[in-house]
Amino acid sequence: MVMPLEGPLLGILACPIDKHGLLYFVDEAVLYNPRLRRIYRVADRYPVMLADRAEPADEEEHVRLIKRATHGEAIGTADLADADLTDNADRRAYEEEHRPREL
Repeated sequence: MVMPLEGPLLGILACPIDKHGLLYFVDEAVLYNPRLRRIYRVADRYPVMLADRAEPADEEEHVRLIKRATHGEAIGTADLADADLTDNADRRAYEEEHRPREL
């Protein structure tokens, strides 16, 4: 049985790279950054939030996770907590607004 992360922790969890919220998939025990396409594992109820331990998501994995999120199968953390990812237009606008900018 997968033990989900607690609500207060979800409210503050953010990507260590871009400092924005993540998508939490309880059943897979992963936190996903859709902007940078990075996956952070949750091991023994502890999120491994080290930038060098993030796993890249290929296009197929990205599409799969976004599809799950738009079907309500993910929990948003930090600034994604209030985002409605079920509307594709809202999701695209959110991703564009929070996409890291080149310097």
